Amino acid sequence: MIRRALLFTVVAFFAASTALASKKSEEEWISLLPSSDEGKVTGALQGLEKEYPDSPTARAKIISMLKDPREKVQRKAARVLGAINAKVDAKVFADITPLLRSTNKDAVVDGLKALRGLDAASTVPQILPLLSSPDENIKRDACRTLAEIADPSVISKIEPLQSDANKKVQEDARTAIAKLKMKQK
Repeated sequence: MIRRALLFTVVAFFAASTALASKKSEEEWISLLPSSDEGKVTGALQGLEKEYPDSPTARAKIISMLKDPREKVQRKAARVLGAINAKVDAKVFADITPLLRSTNKDAVVDGLKALRGLDAASTVPQILPLLSSPDENIKRDACRTLAEIADPSVISKIEPLQSDANKKVQEDARTAIAKLKMKQK
């Protein structure tokens, strides 16, 4: 019993030491952003999100990655900004909303998820057309995003989805409407 406890303590100590040693400084993560390796860049964006979410320097670097020519990097930068609830301006929304018009469904969904974490009410007119998407995941995420950032005036646009052929779309539409009605109170 004592051996097991000692072994557990030693393993826990080494695990904690390894975790501390693997933590990168903000400057180390930022130094990876110009890499030509897309995986390193998205990993660095993730590292900045997890380890330095309140850093103005990190936030500025993440915002600059929205202009990267690689869609995967743009998508990750947008998602990180939403995840950290960054305070951003209209210029940043102008860099995120092209994701909503992408032919890549995953990019559209990432754009919607990013906007959910931002004070993005000004983007509602660009989200509303997505309620008519043939893709059920886009419709579902459009409902979820509108529930977070829109005002109750969009309820009538979401209501038809309560009769959608897809049960999950119906459920997300009902949930969005309920959340929006709560904002009326």
